[in-house]
Amino acid sequence: MHSRLAVRLTIADIARECRLTPSYFAKAFRRTTGTSPHRYLTHIRVQEAKGLLLSSTLPLADIALICGFGDQSYFTRVFTRSVGASPGSWRRAMLR
Repeated sequence: MHSRLAVRLTIADIARECRLTPSYFAKAFRRTTGTSPHRYLTHIRVQEAKGLLLSSTLPLADIALICGFGDQSYFTRVFTRSVGASPGSWRRAMLR
């Protein structure tokens, strides 16, 4: 998951890599990590976005695509729900 953030990943894709059925993979993943594969993937995408927001001057739209979000609007919604601030606000606050 970490190496393929920008690619659209499905549970079926990941399960196939692990040679498991999607249902078994999802249950085993949740049992092992305490979270769903989708929530985990969203978390690592937000963490990657945070790193890029702090270490680059890339526009938010570019960061959204690099981290696997479909567009800047969706990125902003997910980031704000996860972090409590929009990506632009968070970036400005952290770089002060």
